[in-house]
Amino acid sequence: MKKYDKFDIEDFVWDTGFRQWVLTPNRESNAFWQEWIEQNLDKMAMIEQAKTIVNCLKINIPTISEEEIDERIIQTISKINDVEEYEPEKVNIFYYQSKQWHKIAASIFLLLGIGFWYTHFYQQKSSREGIYEKLVAENTNKLVEVRNENEKTLPIQLIDGSLVLLKKGSRISYNENFQGNTREIFLSGEAFFEVSRNPEKPFIVFSNGLVTKVLGTSFNIKAYDKDREVTVEVKSGKVSVFAQSDANSKEKATNRELNGVVLTPNQKIVYTREEVRMAKSLVELPIIIEEEKLKTSFEFEDAPVSEILHNLEKAYSVDIVFDEELLANCPLTASLTDLQLFDKLNIICKGVEAHYEILDGQIVIYSKGCR
Repeated sequence: MKKYDKFDIEDFVWDTGFRQWVLTPNRESNAFWQEWIEQNLDKMAMIEQAKTIVNCLKINIPTISEEEIDERIIQTISKINDVEEYEPEKVNIFYYQSKQWHKIAASIFLLLGIGFWYTHFYQQKSSREGIYEKLVAENTNKLVEVRNENEKTLPIQLIDGSLVLLKKGSRISYNENFQGNTREIFLSGEAFFEVSRNPEKPFIVFSNGLVTKVLGTSFNIKAYDKDREVTVEVKSGKVSVFAQSDANSKEKATNRELNGVVLTPNQKIVYTREEVRMAKSLVELPIIIEEEKLKTSFEFEDAPVSEILHNLEKAYSVDIVFDEELLANCPLTASLTDLQLFDKLNIICKGVEAHYEILDGQIVIYSKGCR
């Protein structure tokens, strides 16, 4: 654990965890920093100052020319000179503690700003582009490329019986005969895959830094070059995903087991490319899996809530975490047949004074029981 209590302003600005919290906060980082600030109220002013600097450096434009960089440097130097000549009559202790702080902040802004202009807009932009081309160029097999420049989705039937639905502005490259021990596809853009099952020959999709491996299933991948994120959503079967930068990625890709993060129907993974970070969740509109459509009824009369939740688990193939004993004696009468999963859950929770949230691709029910 880092000793943040020993940090000064510059340390916070340079700290990766602190910058990620300021620019892309999530539940975990918010909880950590809120608790830390409550325990270190004397650092409040310093935290606010560091946040201001980090936010000032969050620039979002597509490209910056050499002329623009020179102009911004000149403007920044000018601002520093203005700061040195400025003598404030009163100083707000929570934001500007002294004239010296202005000089430090301006200097940090100049150094970090120039670094961000080069790394963020050149190195990170180039890392988002060219991955597909690089993988295709390095492949030793003869590949064919299919592009979809039309408005309509383009269906592509593969030699193994698998089907690819290629979305507009997307392209794939692959070996027509799938030579070797795997069936490899290189994707740039978005496509839906309906994969023929073959445990002896895993189906692998490389998409902008993320590797998706299946034995036989259906799933969607969204991985456009311009996007910071790659998203995989599973419709049926199981899918394993892992970063291509993983030290064991080659081994994970070639063996017959599903390694990495395993996704099941109605789950998705969002892979943030620049941070090499994955977040597992549920798809926006979970659907009933095909084999359960005719088996499951959603008409309930005085049915225990625990039984209803088990029915939902089976129908949607999702994990629902709840206190079995607590909800076993809570009866509910409801007609849930024509509702989406989350609407079903809202009605159930309202009936027993409970609430739910999505955690790591699971549904967690919180309840104190029923009256």
